[in-house]
Amino acid sequence: MKQETYKAARARLLTELAARGWTTRPALKVPWAEPSAWKPDYRVWFRAQAVYLNAHSLWIDIRGMTIDDFTARVQAVYDVRRAH
Repeated sequence: MKQETYKAARARLLTELAARGWTTRPALKVPWAEPSAWKPDYRVWFRAQAVYLNAHSLWIDIRGMTIDDFTARVQAVYDVRRAH
């Protein structure tokens, strides 16, 4: 079976995040998404072949990753960064 491309994974995750109520900007050169909390204090950036939480790489491969796994990984990294 052919593996999902990064571009397809990015588009899929941005669509799924929007469906879950996140604010997304998929049409930008560097697309981003942020939770739709009153004052979100982080943004997930989808750079070329990498995903960042604010300015820090998440070191994850999003190809084939489920939306639940993706949001759990983002939340885990956010919790660690917030604790420091």
